Amino acid sequence: MPSASRAPAARPSADRATTIRLLRTASLVVAGVGASITMGALGSWWTPVILLVATAGAVLVVWRGGVTPVGERVVAPALAVVVALTAAALFGLAGVLPSGWTWASLGAYGVAWGEYLFTQTLARSRAAGSAR
Repeated sequence: MPSASRAPAARPSADRATTIRLLRTASLVVAGVGASITMGALGSWWTPVILLVATAGAVLVVWRGGVTPVGERVVAPALAVVVALTAAALFGLAGVLPSGWTWASLGAYGVAWGEYLFTQTLARSRAAGSAR
């Protein structure tokens, strides 16, 4: 009897949602900590505190929000960009790269927050559209 060709089993939506939340959390945390380290080295103490509090709030929304996570195609590339920019910034801070690279941490923070805000807006607009 010939074997029937089966499509690979799709991941359950709970696993997919958890993976998206984990990747988004990693992106926000890497960017937040990297920007905080950089800003702490360049300036006063309160800027890193503000960055960390904002990051903690975003992570709380990612995990406690009732909206289904969206943006599964965006989160992995955003994480890769955030990690690369944060690493470049820390290398710039350490003197391995030219000091101008230190500002890449703010770029990483912007990418992480841009991805977060875009996907939150998209998820909320989908939820509002389906409620009508």
